[in-house]
Amino acid sequence: MVGIRKRKDFFEDFGSELFDNLEEIIEALLEEMGESGPFVYGFSIIHRPGEDPELREFGNVPEYPQKEENFFPSETKEPLIDIFENEDMVHVLAEFPEIEKENLLLHATAQNLEIKVTGLSEFSEDVELPVPVDPKSAKASYKNGVLEVIFRRCVEEKPVEIKIS
Repeated sequence: MVGIRKRKDFFEDFGSELFDNLEEIIEALLEEMGESGPFVYGFSIIHRPGEDPELREFGNVPEYPQKEENFFPSETKEPLIDIFENEDMVHVLAEFPEIEKENLLLHATAQNLEIKVTGLSEFSEDVELPVPVDPKSAKASYKNGVLEVIFRRCVEEKPVEIKIS
């Protein structure tokens, strides 16, 4: 006789109370949104060795009224920012749903990109770049709530021998 295996719940493997009331939260958010239009909602979990997991929420969905348990920390939603690099370029992508292009201000140095949002939603972030870049080479575009800034990497000069006199 073949034994019957109990089917495991998908979220059981995560071993976290984080997902216990996810379905309730999604249903409440959808009910609150009604037929108002498109919305963006998401979260990312970053787990670095030796550190607690970091949960980042992003999107244009209003805060979910919570009881005693905090599913997400009640902090200002920060945009999701990713940095990609290759041999020649550094790409910075940031999501800003419902922000107008005119409300974005960018300032760059060889090591940092400062992103400011003005208007109704005030936000400021200083993004540390992984390698030195040429700030004058920056090209920025903004489409469908996604800001993309592309830099050329600085050509690292080879060490120069210094003669002692």
